[in-house]
Amino acid sequence: MDKKELRALIREKRKNLTTDYKDRANAEIATRFLLYPVFQQVDSIFCYVNTPDEPDTRAIIETAFQMGKMVTVPRCKPGPEHIMEAVQIQSFDDLEPGTMGILEPKEGLPVIDGYKIALAVVPCISADRWGGRLGHGAGYYDRWLHGLDIYKYCLCFEELLSERVPMEQNDIKMDRVFTEDKIYNPRVQSEDTLGEIKRDAVKSGLTEILKSLFPWKK
Repeated sequence: MDKKELRALIREKRKNLTTDYKDRANAEIATRFLLYPVFQQVDSIFCYVNTPDEPDTRAIIETAFQMGKMVTVPRCKPGPEHIMEAVQIQSFDDLEPGTMGILEPKEGLPVIDGYKIALAVVPCISADRWGGRLGHGAGYYDRWLHGLDIYKYCLCFEELLSERVPMEQNDIKMDRVFTEDKIYNPRVQSEDTLGEIKRDAVKSGLTEILKSLFPWKK
């Protein structure tokens, strides 16, 4: 199956995801991500602002603000080159509808060089357990990530994982794939243990932040 066929298949699957499933999955994905040691340790992140079909990143961005991290989000520049830049924001008030109706940073905010950012949170249509990622096909993220020494983490609903994503020469593999069920570590083809992550997070104060973001989670 090629990328075009896989995109069509996943988009059909995505239509069948219920609101209840996505609400629960979003909370679990955010929990796993926010308790992950690398997120706790870095001082800067680049994070996509989600559409309704993508894993929700609002909790990740809000928590990064609360922890004093530098937060940057994507802005897609007009033109056939499909160039994206990382723009620093201080709050969600710095966002407005941009290309294709996706929330993007307002004009006049500082653009940050990618080499100054420690961790990238990347969207996908689908991903696999080996770090393969299927985007929308324009190549924005692959171009931006190319050559950067940065943690590359992808968020994906478990129901939309693929057995294998077709990868081409310029496609960038992810270092971790976070779903509501597991955190896939492609380098060793295993999953990081959530129990250990939670135990490590007790001392960090993040558990209290999570309770405020997801009151029903205990």
